[in-house]
Amino acid sequence: MKKETIASISTPIGEGGIGVIQVSGQDSLRIVNTVFKGKKLKDLRNAESKRIYYGDICLNGTAIDEVIVNVLRGQDSFTGEDLVEVNCHGGILAVKKTLECMVSAGAKEVHWKELAGRPLSNKKIDLIQEEALLEIPKSKTKLGVKVLLDQYNGALSSFIQETVEQVEKCDNDKKQLCDINNKVKVILATASFGCAITSPQKLIITGKPNAGKSTLINALLKEDRLITHEEPGTTRDAIDEMISIDGIPLTIIDTAGIRETDHEVEKLGVLESKKQLRDADKIIIVFDSSKSAEKEDREIVKFIEELELQKTDKNISILPVLNKADLPGRLDLKIVVGKTFEPMCQVSALNGDGLSTLEENLISEFKEFTKYSPERPIIFTRRQQEYISKALSSSEQCIHSIDENTSNYSNHINNLKQNLLLLLHT
Repeated sequence: MKKETIASISTPIGEGGIGVIQVSGQDSLRIVNTVFKGKKLKDLRNAESKRIYYGDICLNGTAIDEVIVNVLRGQDSFTGEDLVEVNCHGGILAVKKTLECMVSAGAKEVHWKELAGRPLSNKKIDLIQEEALLEIPKSKTKLGVKVLLDQYNGALSSFIQETVEQVEKCDNDKKQLCDINNKVKVILATASFGCAITSPQKLIITGKPNAGKSTLINALLKEDRLITHEEPGTTRDAIDEMISIDGIPLTIIDTAGIRETDHEVEKLGVLESKKQLRDADKIIIVFDSSKSAEKEDREIVKFIEELELQKTDKNISILPVLNKADLPGRLDLKIVVGKTFEPMCQVSALNGDGLSTLEENLISEFKEFTKYSPERPIIFTRRQQEYISKALSSSEQCIHSIDENTSNYSNHINNLKQNLLLLLHT
């Protein structure tokens, strides 16, 4: 069945000097040829694959923009179909006008996600590679792009395929099953890093009013983005910003201070703060080291301790921070938090002392991955994590069935193989 020829903008509109419109499908060369007037090549349908051509995009005989066209025949394109990349100027008007020309010539305008689905439907890539392709444009850091490009190029897919082949050959061999089990454990351990790359963890900054939360965020951002003031309670809404530490993206959120108040607007801010804390992946509790412990300090610690007790499968990292270390110290933090939350960190958000140690603590569980080795297989979506977890459970059941000499081995080995294959195909 003939698929529609589709066109999509594949670069952020207005954010670069060049805008790219990709046209993919059986009629892509004919459609683009309708509106492309080459300086040398007169008929784009005769174009060679993997060649670029210079000319104008025209509408009703009027030149819209100067463009460079890259032609990729089906065997050479990432979609598995004839693909024409039209590189125009990156301004909003130029990109939109160029796309309109493709649509007027017969292409169907689609979102980038539909274009990215063509390689999978044409069996050019598997499901893992498609997920990587969709995540690459959204990546927040260079490290994230490196990791996702490797997965798009088959690092994780190759690992899964090799493991499936090993499962098919193991034939009730406990030694081989233990080897498979260890391999699956190792790859599962990459999920926390990979998912943090694609879905940045939520870092909440909390503490009593005027403890220096906004100043700390400005220091982590390395620029003044939030209002700071000596008047307690300046922050009343949750404000989020993106930061990156050694390539690990974090969504950092400044919340209103948590304390009892009769001020109606401030009460709403406190409620929002508590909501944000419940959804956090990491929490920095900021204490003012220049003052003795106060009621608000204890209220915050008590609330977070209750969160810790109520948590289920979510592991929340709690980092106590003694701020204003440049002033004479009056706070004995151990009296407030005991040994409940560690490690403790002393900083001066105002002059930057101790920030590097705090940053190291924030990404300590990812330290192994920040020195990233190219082509390393990494789990990077919750779907992948779910299936690899099921595969691990099945491999352990296989080993148990051999030890106990039960009749369930064949069911468990089939489940193991099936869960691995579901990573690659729906």
